[in-house]
Amino acid sequence: MITLTTPPAVKSVLGGNTTVSYNKFILSQIVHDPVAQTINGLVQLTSTAEPTMNPIIGRFKLSGTILEIEVEQLDFYRRVTLTTQQRDAYRAWITTPQNEIEAGFVALGVIAGVQSAGA
Repeated sequence: MITLTTPPAVKSVLGGNTTVSYNKFILSQIVHDPVAQTINGLVQLTSTAEPTMNPIIGRFKLSGTILEIEVEQLDFYRRVTLTTQQRDAYRAWITTPQNEIEAGFVALGVIAGVQSAGA
């Protein structure tokens, strides 16, 4: 979870001026694809001050050297080109846990075989 420095304020009364600050940015439903070498998921913005307010939902994707974050309800879209080093770092986020889970399955005897790196 990330606490936003300047949270977006969203009107909480139709036709009124009352706003709620959505100060928490949470990544959820994260999918690591070891074959495509991508990470996709949802972003949720929530309010600490008004936890009963519905979360604002967006999406993110890491693919190749591109990071995209979009929150349509807030009319927000950002596309960032990553360096090769940044791309390699997020790919390690995919392969390291993938390899550990596979090795764990073999160690538990659930899968008969030898774990090796790669998809």
